[in-house]
Amino acid sequence: MALSERLEDVLEAASFLLGTLLYALLAVLSPLWPRRDDLWVFGARGGADFVDNAKYLFTYVNAAEPDVRAVWLTKNPEVAASLQRAGYEAYRARSLRGVWLNLRAGTAFLTQGLRDLNLPCLAGAFVVQLWHGVPLKTIGWDAEIAEHTLPVRAAHAFLADSIDVVTVTAEALRTPFATGLRVPPERIAVTGYPRHDGLLGRLPDMDDAGGTDANRGIPEDAFVFYYLPTFRGGDGAPLDEHLDLAALDRTMSSIDAHLVVKFHPDEPIAVGETLDRVTVVPESVDVYPLLKRADALLTDYSSVLFDFLLLDRPVAFYAYDLAHYREDRGFYFDYDEVTPGPVATDLEELRAALRSIRDGDEFAAERRAVRDHFLRDPKRCYSAAVVEAVRERR
Repeated sequence: MALSERLEDVLEAASFLLGTLLYALLAVLSPLWPRRDDLWVFGARGGADFVDNAKYLFTYVNAAEPDVRAVWLTKNPEVAASLQRAGYEAYRARSLRGVWLNLRAGTAFLTQGLRDLNLPCLAGAFVVQLWHGVPLKTIGWDAEIAEHTLPVRAAHAFLADSIDVVTVTAEALRTPFATGLRVPPERIAVTGYPRHDGLLGRLPDMDDAGGTDANRGIPEDAFVFYYLPTFRGGDGAPLDEHLDLAALDRTMSSIDAHLVVKFHPDEPIAVGETLDRVTVVPESVDVYPLLKRADALLTDYSSVLFDFLLLDRPVAFYAYDLAHYREDRGFYFDYDEVTPGPVATDLEELRAALRSIRDGDEFAAERRAVRDHFLRDPKRCYSAAVVEAVRERR
């Protein structure tokens, strides 16, 4: 590890430990100011973006819960300004108003972790962890947290009790989240994910400008694959060493299809060449409004697999580092049993898998079986179920 990376890790740990100490202090002082049951604050991705389950629940609450004051808090001034222009209440999380609202809010909604909002200001609030996908890979204490230093592990253990509700999509996920987040199983609510309401078109359109360009230049009647790889974060081999977009462009031409690629926001890959049948969209674009256009999905270990099952369309898998993931990172479920589609481990197998999907859908029954095991009844509004679970448990 380079010296700059080590320094960055040290500063990150120091910031987290300081935030935890301030949380402990405010937990003692929090009875001095009342929290408002009708004030709900939302945040996502470390406060950087307007995305994921918190985004879609925020949208739903604004439209369907007039007695709730819903406020988005962000550390990104552009996000705050954009939401304000759209008519929503949003502020910079570290502004005086943002801190005050964070301190007064009765309920706080997260998608990644406590630092989606102001960590110390969550002391005394009812905290709902919406999370950001069905975990096929191990998470939290079952993965990276166990490798941190003792002080950081102690801080994570202390803060685990601050989570009052974790929302999941099925009963099968109760144990993985209980062990991964160290949350008592009774705090886990099977509600479904608000982002699935967005995927199924149940919420107001919140697409951003980058998303509207994703399918530009692709004929409306074209067959479109979407490729969404997981965040590796040092696990497995780097994606750019195993991806040949020019070769995939030729494959798309030969099977009369198009490929839209969105890399993970934390692992962007520079693409210099312009290709005829491959479109790379910005990493920051919200994929859920776009997936409705996808005829088939290409992924690896990403939770987007389970989201896409709601559309009941073909899926292929490019798992070039599967052996490493099985041995080192680990899965909560047998990979072969939850991947209802062709699995490729090298580029030639990948090109063959894409051709096979273009030729026909051979995995429909397996796909529906996996969907029924991991996802709630798609006829129910998931955002409404989250609101109901929060009100029942407060």
